[in-house]
Amino acid sequence: TPIVVSSTVAIDHGLKSEHKVLALCKALGATRYVNFIGGRELYSGPAFAAQGVELKFIQSRPIAYRQYGNTFVPGLSIVDVMMFNSKDAVRVMLGECDLV
Repeated sequence: TPIVVSSTVAIDHGLKSEHKVLALCKALGATRYVNFIGGRELYSGPAFAAQGVELKFIQSRPIAYRQYGNTFVPGLSIVDVMMFNSKDAVRVMLGECDLV
């Protein structure tokens, strides 16, 4: 998947939130928009569907790995995952998610 810097796309950059995302999707010919699960409260499925864009969210599955202490602290950043795991293990963990 090519990465595009949104500021280089010819849209109205005064648009905000959902309106800006939909304008970007339209300008780039996207038929699906995937956001992290925290965006569920920001984006409306019907608004995306009305523009012909499928809205999906990434829901991470719980993971656990050895950290410094005996008690695992969940929900830390990817930096923590990378500090305590091999490159191959990190790749596996990155796949521990579902599109909902």
